Amino acid sequence: MRRLPLTIAGLLVTVVSAAPQEFDREASARDYVQFLVLQLDQWTKTFPHDYNAALVAPPVDAAKLPESARTGAGDLRQSITRLSALGNARDVLTNADFRAELTKAIATATQVNQAMGAQRFPAPLQSDWDQVRANLNNLARIYKVDTLAVLEPPASGRDTKRAAAAPPPPGALVGYIVDQQCATRGKGMWVNADCVARCIREGDKVVLVTEEGKVYQIANPNKIETDTYGQKVTIVGKTSDNTITVASLQM
Repeated sequence: MRRLPLTIAGLLVTVVSAAPQEFDREASARDYVQFLVLQLDQWTKTFPHDYNAALVAPPVDAAKLPESARTGAGDLRQSITRLSALGNARDVLTNADFRAELTKAIATATQVNQAMGAQRFPAPLQSDWDQVRANLNNLARIYKVDTLAVLEPPASGRDTKRAAAAPPPPGALVGYIVDQQCATRGKGMWVNADCVARCIREGDKVVLVTEEGKVYQIANPNKIETDTYGQKVTIVGKTSDNTITVASLQM
């Protein structure tokens, strides 16, 4: 019987330690900022080389670009490198140096963004830029600084004909097939098919996100094939509030 108080005390310690911990929003936000910076660091490692190579090859005409645009990719890489070093700070959410460097990065990126919108760069490079721009804009929204405009590159004659020949049917929704979590993280994540597939395999829901960032739940996810993950699609179906029941899907 003498062991009873100790046993009860032990049970109380076990119960208290097993209690669910309160969600730490600040730590989650800090982790998200560091995740965005890590992705920016990865995506900009080869971007200056590829960008500069495109400047000297048709159809890009570098002579029509200002000097700040021609050197912008290298300058942006240097700024992202500095952001990576500052991003490890525990006070990164309120760190004045990080915010100032982010502002500089976006100012430099503006020059590259305008060049990418004015000239027809190679499609893989344009896709990489979409990811870089999306992550910079996500950081800009967190730190309440100006975002980069989404500028579409000039279309080739073939692309123009294709767009004119295939308008979406009335009532259709056009967007990207992604997982619920990546739907809130910008276009760079919407087109990351491997990440989308992994998140869905791990139990996240499949959704449709439009170019404007509006998310639609999919009532019958069995209609979504894996080869559409991360792809831009047109869905025809019945829409109710923020949910669509898929009747047909076209890539």
